[in-house]
Amino acid sequence: MKVEQAGKSGSKLERGLPHLRPIYVALMLGVAGFGAHAQGSPAAASGTEASKELPAVQVRSSAEDPLGPGVGYVAKRSMTGTKTDSALLTNPQSVSVVTRQQMDDQGAQTVDQALRYTPGVYSQDGTDIRADQLYGRGFALDSYLDGLHLYQSPRFATPRIDPYFMERIDVLHGPASVLYGQGSPGGLVNYVSKLPTEQPYHELMMQIGNHNNYQLGFDFSGPVDKNGTVLYRLTGVARTAETQVSAIKDQRLAIAPSVTIRPNRDTTFTLQGSFQRDPNGGLFNPVPAGATLFSNPNGQLGPDKYFGDPDRDGMHRTQYWFGYQFDHAINDKLSVSQNLRYLHIDQHYYQTSVTSALGSNQRTVSMWGNVDNEHYTQFEVDTHAQAKVTTGAVQHTLLFGLDYQRSMLGDTEGNSVLGTVDLYNPNFSSLPTQQANTRLDYSLSTVGVYAQDEARWRNWVLTFGVREDWTGGNQQTTLLTTGTGTTYHTNDHAFTWRAGLAYEFENGIAPYISYSRSFQPVLGATYSGAPFAPTKGRQVEAGVRYQPKWFDGYFSVAAFTLTQDNVSVSDPNHLGSTIQTGQIRSRGVELEAHANVTADVKVIASYTYLNQEVTNTTTASSLNKRPTIAPRNTASLWADYTFHRGPLRNFGLGSGVRYMSSSAGDAANTFTVPGRVLVDLGAHYDIQNWRLSLNLNNVFDREYISYCTTASVCYWGASRTVLGTARYQW
Repeated sequence: MKVEQAGKSGSKLERGLPHLRPIYVALMLGVAGFGAHAQGSPAAASGTEASKELPAVQVRSSAEDPLGPGVGYVAKRSMTGTKTDSALLTNPQSVSVVTRQQMDDQGAQTVDQALRYTPGVYSQDGTDIRADQLYGRGFALDSYLDGLHLYQSPRFATPRIDPYFMERIDVLHGPASVLYGQGSPGGLVNYVSKLPTEQPYHELMMQIGNHNNYQLGFDFSGPVDKNGTVLYRLTGVARTAETQVSAIKDQRLAIAPSVTIRPNRDTTFTLQGSFQRDPNGGLFNPVPAGATLFSNPNGQLGPDKYFGDPDRDGMHRTQYWFGYQFDHAINDKLSVSQNLRYLHIDQHYYQTSVTSALGSNQRTVSMWGNVDNEHYTQFEVDTHAQAKVTTGAVQHTLLFGLDYQRSMLGDTEGNSVLGTVDLYNPNFSSLPTQQANTRLDYSLSTVGVYAQDEARWRNWVLTFGVREDWTGGNQQTTLLTTGTGTTYHTNDHAFTWRAGLAYEFENGIAPYISYSRSFQPVLGATYSGAPFAPTKGRQVEAGVRYQPKWFDGYFSVAAFTLTQDNVSVSDPNHLGSTIQTGQIRSRGVELEAHANVTADVKVIASYTYLNQEVTNTTTASSLNKRPTIAPRNTASLWADYTFHRGPLRNFGLGSGVRYMSSSAGDAANTFTVPGRVLVDLGAHYDIQNWRLSLNLNNVFDREYISYCTTASVCYWGASRTVLGTARYQW
């Protein structure tokens, strides 16, 4: 039923792509046919025999499963890099995994916090908690949930998933369009949901921290019937907290039910959903560099100050989604899978924020007003078939897929400069209230077909994939006062591909090299009215991985060169217009280590060197300069020691250190944001069914600016946080 509705909602795209509609319908009906075939399969017909063998079907399978939680701090397989069950050792691109135990040991309450020890990833990790702001290899990362895209709206509505609902987090570094379609050249973050388990599992969780942070959670799972034909999972979380900035609250109420149905040993069908309400979902709090980084005769403003109107500002978000994951094995060589999700966000947002550098008196700034009432919808379905075949001495894992994605936004908005205030003695009541004066209607649809071959010959693994995408988009802006406005249309197509070659030595060392491409549609037009082309990315990556035989570990070294083309830059001949002649190049090296050294010791380490440069632009002051945000060097180390004998049995200590070098403060590199070293600590104790833990992040309460984009827009980093957790499991 939902597929039919999606077809209707995609009519604008289909009018531009009439030749694709029969393919899309045929593939959807084909999956339905496989489902019907499953009902009549021998396993289904022999109900008693199938019931006896049901435990062989792994739903939330072992920790080594590509969708499982990992073992300690180590994961060795993933679905994210190839959409198949593949070893990280021979994956064509770097994939980093944050295991469930790492998230728990480090007390992560946000995705930003969970990824702080991941190479190549820079998270905002500060006072702006409206969304998870992640950057990979110098570019914004796309977010995915169970392999389906979590698109951010053109305005502010952004899907946000609580880490408590996640089994693990995978980061695919570099362009990934060959399997996932439109996306950033920096890569993607895939959140893997907690799914129903065959064994009963129950957890109650309570957390208390500074800044009046209180959180409750529960996680229940297990079989519904004695044969394990139906499994369930129900996870929920409730949080109310302040932040280091008194005016910014963090409140959430969320629940995520799922049910897995296994009519026979060859078929699983998992219904999933989530409802989330964020009454206070965070605020934007930029501050000028002149009041923080630079000397000022009036003093510097600290990280606990709010630079907006606390009486009027606020963000309220309601988010819900539902969908399913369907898997059917036709035989031991051929299988078909389909993932589908519908997501909707209602978000109401009012914000006043600094929009200029300090005035000549080093006190006053201009204030920007913004109001948005967004209604944002996404629909996605991804269908693929996997076949295992052998040609001579070569073993192939073939993947053929088709996906459809559509996002729609209706937004009543308004923004303007409201006036000036004295940051050192603000009087926001003198500012007018920003009114909504514009209607924004936006839609973007994509159909993609893809194919991939993972070919293994002796110790060689060759991965080759191709994809073609067709996109259609519309954006209409209408002034509410006059009814006039502008409309942009785009119809693009893009061909992307990836090739990778790895060699796996018997001792666990595996060198590899790969090439990959990406594309991302851009809505808008040049001065002459020509629609913008998609941005395009291309990457060469080479490295060595090591999976030792004598202890449980995974090590990786990757070097890459990554280029993004068709970047929008100022049109030198038409003031206020843009053209697409810009280019950004990113080169670097990433080192990563995950090890369960012994039963007592677990270690995570990473280092990233990033040399990013604007290699083509019409703005002379930015040419050959570093883009803002991402530091040139980052490094981290986390170690946990748990006693399993003696008087301290079941007691553990964890400690981590994070280093970030300086970053560019603006596009012209006229100033830099200083680097910093942050220290984190953790402790935990297991007693019977209880686990008690304590986490301290930024132990020494280091005050630092996380990053700046201009002299008027800088962000304070996170101050010291203390979080105590009690879990009861049975």
